[in-house]
Amino acid sequence: MSKYVSALSKDSTCVTVKQEFLASANKNDCGLTDEIYKLKHDILDQLSKPQHRKVTHDLTTKTWWLAGVGIVLFFLVFFLTVQIYDQSKEIEELQLAGWKYRALRATLPADNANVIWLERNVWAGNEDGIRQCQRFVVNYEDSVRRRYKMEQEAAMRDSIGRLMIQQSMDIRKKIK
Repeated sequence: MSKYVSALSKDSTCVTVKQEFLASANKNDCGLTDEIYKLKHDILDQLSKPQHRKVTHDLTTKTWWLAGVGIVLFFLVFFLTVQIYDQSKEIEELQLAGWKYRALRATLPADNANVIWLERNVWAGNEDGIRQCQRFVVNYEDSVRRRYKMEQEAAMRDSIGRLMIQQSMDIRKKIK
């Protein structure tokens, strides 16, 4: 009966029980009822025991393929997001350049050499002309910023000077 206990699955237990019944039926033995009782008891013991099977998860080719596709899609979405962000920054810079160009066109006459140079180099896509224009615009904006700052400082010094002159006149009046 030990071979019944060592069976690993319900299916194999059922097969061995069938074989044992056939063998016992061929014997025509009075011990048949004892053997049937033992078999029934062994079957119930075997079926009531938990099946101790090691569960392993096999990462099949399909799983690896899906993981690979997921990674590729992630990097594709990341790359597209970066590209869209860069393009939006470039569009903003172009819009700002367009406003600056319109301001120049509004303040300068159409036959001005600077306007003609801008149209010829910047809007035609000449890279050297664009870099030169960018440097010129940055230098011009810096000079305007510096001039504004200097005017503010001059106005502050002028007000301090006037205050000092006023105070000196008040002191002269008090002395006389």
